[in-house]
Amino acid sequence: MKEFSIYLRYVEAKDAALILDWENNEENWAVSENDSPYSLFDIHVLIGELQDIPNAKQARWMICLSENDEAIGNIDLTEIDFKKKEATVGILVACKEYRQKGIASKSLQLIEDESIRLGVEKFICSVHKDNLASCQLFLKNNFRKIGEKKEPNSSEDEYIDVLLFEKWLKK
Repeated sequence: MKEFSIYLRYVEAKDAALILDWENNEENWAVSENDSPYSLFDIHVLIGELQDIPNAKQARWMICLSENDEAIGNIDLTEIDFKKKEATVGILVACKEYRQKGIASKSLQLIEDESIRLGVEKFICSVHKDNLASCQLFLKNNFRKIGEKKEPNSSEDEYIDVLLFEKWLKK
């Protein structure tokens, strides 16, 4: 398997159209909290808000290939609680040809240093129970399962089983 070198960079205005495509791809909605399309305006507002991490309580980075600077996904911290020093982490390797290649694991490793600089010491994430690839990703990267819950499925009148994970970045 080819080894890919990646780096993270903060989201910029030039990324708006690409992020819009990723966010509005309904295939991604099954594993995210999104259930309706965004507008380009919505994405530009989000990017503007991300310039002030303490007030937005979130941060987002583009996952880029070192060889050609192509953005292939993103990783974000949401619900940042600076008092508790914790944040929810989410990741999307949007380009399918780069999935299952170790890029998500590398991205999680890179985001740890960024998070510690922001004052975040603990990651939390929730994963749909049937999303085996994501469950394996977080377990492989030293997250521990801390529980389960049911969340409403916004598109139907049923509930989805969700697994909760956490990882302490420093003790």
